[in-house]
Amino acid sequence: MRRLTDALEEAADSETHGHPHSQHQITLRKELSSVLADAVRGTPLLLTVDDVHHADSASLGVLQEVVESWNGGGLILLLSQSLHGAPADPLFHVETLRSRIYSRFRLHPLSQEGIRRLLSTHLCESATEQLAAEYTYATGGNPLLLRSLIEDARNTEPAPAALAAGREYQQSVLACLRRCSPPVVEGAQAAAVLATSRRLRAATPLLLGYVFEDGPRTAEHPLNVLQEIGILDPEGRFRLNAARTAILSDLPPERYRELRVRALHAMHLRVGQNRRGEDLPNILGTGTSGTWTAALLLDAAETDLAQDEMSSALAHLQLAMDSCPDEASRCKTVAGIARTKWRIDPLTAAQHFDFLLEAAGKDALAVRETVTLMHQLAWHGQTAKIAELIEHFSTDGTPSQPPELHSACQLLLNTLPTLKPFLDRVAPALGEQQPGTTFISVRARAGGSLAQLLEGGPRDEAVTTAQQILRTSPLTDFTLEALECALLILISCGRFEAARSACDTLLDEATRREVPTWRALLAAYRAEIALREGDLAAAAQLARDALAVLPPTSWGAAIGAPLGVLVHSTTLLGDLDEAAAHLQYEVPEAMYRSRYCLGYLMARGQHHLATGDARLARADFEFCGALMKEWQLERPGFVAWRSAAAESLIRMGEPQQARDLLDEQLSLTEEDDQRVRGITLQLLARTRPASRPALLEEAVDLLRASGDTFSLSLAMQDLSDALRSLGDTRRARLLADRAHALGVQARDAGTPGTSSAEEVPAADDEDCPAGASPLTKSERRVAELAAQGLTNREISNRCFITISTVEQHLTNVYRKLNVKTRLALPDGLADQADTS
Repeated sequence: MRRLTDALEEAADSETHGHPHSQHQITLRKELSSVLADAVRGTPLLLTVDDVHHADSASLGVLQEVVESWNGGGLILLLSQSLHGAPADPLFHVETLRSRIYSRFRLHPLSQEGIRRLLSTHLCESATEQLAAEYTYATGGNPLLLRSLIEDARNTEPAPAALAAGREYQQSVLACLRRCSPPVVEGAQAAAVLATSRRLRAATPLLLGYVFEDGPRTAEHPLNVLQEIGILDPEGRFRLNAARTAILSDLPPERYRELRVRALHAMHLRVGQNRRGEDLPNILGTGTSGTWTAALLLDAAETDLAQDEMSSALAHLQLAMDSCPDEASRCKTVAGIARTKWRIDPLTAAQHFDFLLEAAGKDALAVRETVTLMHQLAWHGQTAKIAELIEHFSTDGTPSQPPELHSACQLLLNTLPTLKPFLDRVAPALGEQQPGTTFISVRARAGGSLAQLLEGGPRDEAVTTAQQILRTSPLTDFTLEALECALLILISCGRFEAARSACDTLLDEATRREVPTWRALLAAYRAEIALREGDLAAAAQLARDALAVLPPTSWGAAIGAPLGVLVHSTTLLGDLDEAAAHLQYEVPEAMYRSRYCLGYLMARGQHHLATGDARLARADFEFCGALMKEWQLERPGFVAWRSAAAESLIRMGEPQQARDLLDEQLSLTEEDDQRVRGITLQLLARTRPASRPALLEEAVDLLRASGDTFSLSLAMQDLSDALRSLGDTRRARLLADRAHALGVQARDAGTPGTSSAEEVPAADDEDCPAGASPLTKSERRVAELAAQGLTNREISNRCFITISTVEQHLTNVYRKLNVKTRLALPDGLADQADTS
């Protein structure tokens, strides 16, 4: 062995060892062969050479001499070679294969059963199949990685029940990579950098090809090697995060920065193909800039917004600010930041208004971004700045402005009616409206329908448009205003059930998607619907919810919406102290330039009326009316200020003036506007004593059909008083009881439950006029409940039939009994209902 060692050292030290055909090398090979022959005479010899694919030509020449010249026994030469590394001398590989004494074996990964046995021997006596499966996945059957994981587990106190990758494992990963070719190492490094994105955990040849300069073909081989040695799984993911951590920690800073930029470029190409945003902040740092960098980040932010991930969108946009190559890119980025912040809290978006206004003045904002800015300015009631923007467009010499601008102006009119004179003046300069995209068309139709309705236009057409918009339009930043208009149309037309259903759907979606501004705004609309349905407790709670999601300072001019409902509902609930406390909030002056002030003025007037100050109440109601006349909002269903002002006049002892206002309101109210007509007739009855019972009977029927529980309870109580003064004490008592029950229902939180159906024996037909058909059992049951004072909906719930069926039964009952209203139903029917 000493002769063999000396011969090997001499070969290694020889200055000419790199020339396999030199005389010196030939002599050395013969000497080694002689030494090996002598060594095996006394005992068998195993000679091993690892990583032969890394051997130099001279060393391979020695090994080849041994293979070719050896004819005796006693010597085993064991060579190990990587399947993935290119041999240094292909001729050696071929000649060895041709030798008659050469055998080739391929070592396969350890099986799961083999791993289980090793775990039982070295880690725990009875390793389970589950534990073996975990180690099999973690290592891919690589013995080196398996031994390192076992060592990490044994070094952990107490020993973990599952595998724990530590320092030994990470060192083994790096050791495996150092034995691989440079392209494989580069592939591992690229995969580690890409995997810092939560959506790019799986490396693919295409994705790695973006990082490799020579494309996907170059990346395919390294990816296969990394999968075979157990670092990546078949899907291209790191089997253990510790492997990725080890590779990243071993990267020099310069190399890491280089790969990070390449990875960013790869993701830019990927986003450009798939339109999918990625989790970029983890792979980005300083030193990345360029047009494609900013474009990638803006695309990622847009994707985040579509998925309602506002925090991630802001992170991407802030990074884009550091990467903007020009002013246009910077303006687009700031507009994106403002839009994202507006979703979270409109107050924080306001800090970007000055920059965006300046950019718009330089035509550096896209039209949609300018329209979005107008909407944000309208929220805060900044009419002067909106006028500046529109003035800029109207004087730029363009013969016809984009359709987005026309639809925006229409929507602005509905929010800020004070802009109407200005918009009328600049309208010719804006040109004719051109056809737009679907979303622009929806905005234009919604805004136009609401404007025409509030100016006294046809109701049915507006309702149809609103229902279609609510049914077909998704909830987005760009459709929100259109959806608001549609809800306002249904509310103003008294279609409370349809408005409630649509608003509940939108509010549920906004809550699920966790967009605070949408949620608060829709809660305010839902509170308005509840107020008009007479559900006072629900209205108050929904308004509180809206103000809890967004604090008052964040509402801008829109504060009038939730605050008005809260003051109004708490006043009607009798909680005057809470209402007074809310009135202490100093609303912004800009609110009085927006439609949001109308509901607030009505609520404040109601509070003055409830506290006994009819004069202040009248002032608020008439101020509200003056604004509506100035803004040409003639629809009483939008805000019925005349009936409120009339009530204050009645309290002040001015019945004639009150009657004039009420007659005017009736003339402006369409026949099917049941709520407004019912409220108007109830108050008109106070000014016309001779017609009081008849007017109140009609008011009760209208309010019952309208669904306004609270107003119905007031009208029923007034009718009860009128009937009692005429000596009809039985019906007066029934109405008073029913009015009290409805008042309690309006003031109680929650939705009243339905009662169980009751089987009532069919009564005789003594109430039917001679010659009339007798009432059926179902008709009599409906008539009994109607005579008791139940609404059609309550009868429907009690009897488990549709409202349409209730109406059909009542029509038959009225015809058979020859009466026109339920108040004229025979006494016996109500008495039977009481005893049933």
